[in-house]
Amino acid sequence: MPALMMGRDRPAQRALALGGAGDVALLGSGETAFTAGLACFLAGHVAWIIALRQRPGGGRLRDRPVLAAPYLAAFGALNAYLWKRTGKDRLPVVAYSAALLAMSLTALDSGSPRTAAGGALFLASDTLLALEKFGDLHLPAHEALVMATYTSAQALLAGG
Repeated sequence: MPALMMGRDRPAQRALALGGAGDVALLGSGETAFTAGLACFLAGHVAWIIALRQRPGGGRLRDRPVLAAPYLAAFGALNAYLWKRTGKDRLPVVAYSAALLAMSLTALDSGSPRTAAGGALFLASDTLLALEKFGDLHLPAHEALVMATYTSAQALLAGG
């Protein structure tokens, strides 16, 4: 993520730095690494919301709220599916997914197709991670799919 920080405004740099810190945390193993990564990415989503709200444009969801429906449906379906599977992580996962949803909707609201795509790809990336960690879903080339969607998301959000 450091390469994406060059030439970006401070709020976007903060969001990218938090994503980078989350990446480093997740290089570790165990619950401490997972919790640290979750906290960094949660803060990163809040930072993206702040960064995206400071950009010109926006208001797309106020004009067409129906655009949020697939995001809300995905949020509801994923959390319903994972509810019994997340155990002691249930509340942190729901809080994290709510922040992810808010960031994705903020990206959609921006009016920029690139930024909206970035928000949607971040949602896809983290859905893949959640389904593997808690849903016992193991796709071929899982790590490649996650990294492709995640790095593309960060680049699209940064480049908006």
